[in-house]
Amino acid sequence: MTAASGANEELRRTLRDSPDPRVARTRTAIAAAVHALSDAGEVLSVAAIVRTAGISRASFYAHYADLDELANGLRRDAFLTIADLYQHDDRPDAMRTSQDRLVAHFAGNRALYAAAGALPTTKEGYLAGVRAMAAVIEEALAGHPSRPSDLDPEATARYISGAAYGLLDAWITGEIALSEERLADHLTRLLPSWFSGVR
Repeated sequence: MTAASGANEELRRTLRDSPDPRVARTRTAIAAAVHALSDAGEVLSVAAIVRTAGISRASFYAHYADLDELANGLRRDAFLTIADLYQHDDRPDAMRTSQDRLVAHFAGNRALYAAAGALPTTKEGYLAGVRAMAAVIEEALAGHPSRPSDLDPEATARYISGAAYGLLDAWITGEIALSEERLADHLTRLLPSWFSGVR
């Protein structure tokens, strides 16, 4: 972490929940820059992101400490969006659809997650990803009608997220070679059947 990014920790906390539309515009520009660079096969760096987004480095560090924190923010937002869509989807294949969306998100941000994974703070970033996914899963488990009553929702969510995130991370880094469709299939079928609805 640079001195500039460290000095902005308080500001980042304030901006994280700000309703100011300028904050949303800057974050949207950063996310769009990540996608544009990824689509072009460019190396992801703060310098490349701010150049593509048309913002200053100071503006980037006002929102994110580094690429790791940016990746964590995008993951968290994706998990929340996917969970919300899943909870309002009554179709029998809702779980598979949610896994397709999850894989599509990771595929679309593969360059960013690979770049963040190469940083020295990898372990904390990895655990932050597991925690973010677990928080979303725990909420889905809390009122799940098929969850065995003797299974603690928090422990179960951490177990599921640890396994799923481990597989996604191995796919991002190229340690496991699966198509996006087969990855989504594995993520769905390896879930407990009482949760996924898949027999």
